[in-house]
Formats: sequence, structure tokens, C-alpha cells
Amino acid sequence: MEDHISLAVLLGNPGGEYERTRHNIGFMLADLAAGRLAPGGRWRDWKGKGLYLEAEVSGRKVVLLKPQTYMNLSGEAALGFSAFYKIPPARIITCYDDLALPFGKLRLRKDGSAGSHNGMASVISVLGAGVPRMRLGIGPRPAQIPGKNFVLSRFTKEEGERLPGFLDTAFEALNAAFEAGLERAMNRYNNDGDKPVP
Repeated sequence: MEDHISLAVLLGNPGGEYERTRHNIGFMLADLAAGRLAPGGRWRDWKGKGLYLEAEVSGRKVVLLKPQTYMNLSGEAALGFSAFYKIPPARIITCYDDLALPFGKLRLRKDGSAGSHNGMASVISVLGAGVPRMRLGIGPRPAQIPGKNFVLSRFTKEEGERLPGFLDTAFEALNAAFEAGLERAMNRYNNDGDKPVP
């Protein structure tokens, strides 16, 4: 079965107070991808539940979607948009922050649980556990800081300096999933470093 991704659902919270928080790394990746895949393109509103942008990768139409429903209801935008455009779950990738991964690491998977991430749990509740995902490491969380507080905090100075490179790699992985398919993207980007394997 062809596993090229057609829709990327990139999770975050709308509103200026969340803009540069760890929980919004999905939105940061969305904005970077939009600038590179559709320079000059404009995000369009989808029924008040999401912002979307269409692009083309290797002759295939791809779509980026930023849910505007707040994190815990991300599935509403993902289900509604994908159903309207008839995109099956296997061709949708959800990109989100993950406390279980150290900052700078990413993991692509074909399926699985949501872990402790409420946004991914919302997506799985409507699309099923078989939806692909890209986990973007924002950990480790200091033991004394509750998870909710940590994800809504901003990156440290050192992380902020590394963030552009991390987002570059995440974009390359997402673009590979669009262009070459999820399996090839997984083989290349699921590694222990910040850069793809040769």
C-alpha cells in the first residue's frame, strides 16, 4: 500500500501566550514547512476549526493543517478536515511535542498509543490508533516541574539556539514522508542523533 503522506496535522494552541512554548513546536514546524513548501502561500480558515495550506511535493498535493480548537480537541479539526477531503488515516501524519524524548530527537511511527499527550489522544479517539505520527522531543522534564507547567514553558537559551536546527531536521523528515513515503522517512530519520543517517 502506498504510504506517501497527504496531510500533516501539526499540533499546538492558538493565541499569543502559547506562541513560543514547548507545546507549540508542532505549530513552529507548520510555519517552517509552509514557508518552504509554499513560499508566499497563505493559511486559510477551515470552518473555524483549523488553518490549512496546500502545497505540492514531487507532483503530489499535500496539505498542512494547524488545528485551532486548542490541544485537547485537536481531533475535531483532524477528523472534520480529513473527512471533507476524503484523506484516509494512513495518509495523515500528526506532529506533536513529546516529553518522553530528549530535546532535539524525533521519532516517526506508523501507529501506537498517545502516551501522555492529550492532543494526540484526541486525534486517536477519532481517527484510530493507526494514524502515523512524528514525535518531537522536548524533554527531559525536571522532576520538580509538573508536566502541564513544563510543556507550557519556553525553551531554555541553549535549547533556543538549537531549535532552528531541530526544526530543519523535522521539516526534512516531514518532507521525506510526503515525497518518499513514511517507511523511507522512518528508515532515514529514526536515529539517535539530531541529523539523519547517511
